[in-house]
Amino acid sequence: MSQGLSGLVPCLSLEDQIYQADDLISLNTSLSSQPSTEPLCQDSQSEGSCGTFSMESDAEEKGFMDVRVIPASFHRSNSQQCYQMAAYPMYRRPRGLAIIIDIEVYENDVQERRFGSNVDVENMKALLGGLEFDVTVEKNLHFAHFFEVITKFCSDKRHQEADMAVVVILSHGKDGVVYTADGQSINMEYIYEFFNNRNCPLLRGKPKFFIVQACRGDRPDQGVDSSGVFTETPSPLRIVSQSKRRRTETLDAIACSQDSSDVGKARPTWEDMIIAYSTIPGYASLRDHNKGTWFLQSLVEVFMTHAHDTELVDLLRMTSERLSQFTNEMGDKQTCNIEMRHLYKRIYFNPGLGLPVTKVARSQSMPPCYQGKVDQEFLNLPRKVKECFRQPPERKS
Repeated sequence: MSQGLSGLVPCLSLEDQIYQADDLISLNTSLSSQPSTEPLCQDSQSEGSCGTFSMESDAEEKGFMDVRVIPASFHRSNSQQCYQMAAYPMYRRPRGLAIIIDIEVYENDVQERRFGSNVDVENMKALLGGLEFDVTVEKNLHFAHFFEVITKFCSDKRHQEADMAVVVILSHGKDGVVYTADGQSINMEYIYEFFNNRNCPLLRGKPKFFIVQACRGDRPDQGVDSSGVFTETPSPLRIVSQSKRRRTETLDAIACSQDSSDVGKARPTWEDMIIAYSTIPGYASLRDHNKGTWFLQSLVEVFMTHAHDTELVDLLRMTSERLSQFTNEMGDKQTCNIEMRHLYKRIYFNPGLGLPVTKVARSQSMPPCYQGKVDQEFLNLPRKVKECFRQPPERKS
């Protein structure tokens, strides 16, 4: 069966061994009996904070949040769960530069105003600041100014002394493009190309994290009944009702034509990139007029609570799980999409931690510590070369 699926889907990798139910139970028992190498909460502060946010709690729109990033207890350099995969260095202060580009208002009403985007900007700014990034916010950029800002950011000399860079874009869009304040479209691949190894050598070998809050189509996700397979065809009344959304909720999308946008191909010089899209190609991204978008709220909630002990890819998995819990009056759902381009290592933000303390190695010529009290005279620096080789005085029993 696995060979058949692998033949149909070339990129699909399946296990050759098929486990029975009894095997899975015994495997789970053996794994659970092994002692954990890393506690879930490293200190009292982390332990108390672990209960502040639960993936099991009901998802609800919150608007402006009290964003407080939990500091890490120690530097994580390797992950035993990923076969000793290394981690990118993350100790400089600030960690690096972050830019938030928010297109909320469009000239001459060429696009609908993105009400609620200011909530996302403030929450993201607080989050990135808590993760120790130097944050810049740019709003309502025209086409030329947009590229001017991107060019200036990617060529900033401060990247040389940084560990990472973050780019956040909030705008209307469709698959492959976002729209500037004057209504012109920008291919997202052009933006990413500014940060590849050829065009941005200062960030070579350093992770580049892109967060894109924009629609990639106009299709709503009506969800699936989790109790069973839903085979009923959608009724005309339900199709018509999709246009009658509540007034405080809109999409970050424009009307899409049948022709897909021209998306450039990734080049071999692109690496150390991870891109988080608010939705999958062809689908809309939901935004509340008063409380912001589902995706960025989910991301901020997860990151501020778990970034101190969880690496980036796992954080985005948790964000996806949190996002799946949101729904609206129409029963719409939303699915985010994560893309990695040669991301070789794991990313721990290590909030609150600076340069790791280097342990001083004991010199071989230094005498070992003796148990009990040692004569103070022996601990003093010798004045003559011969004194370096004399034995310590015998201790009286």
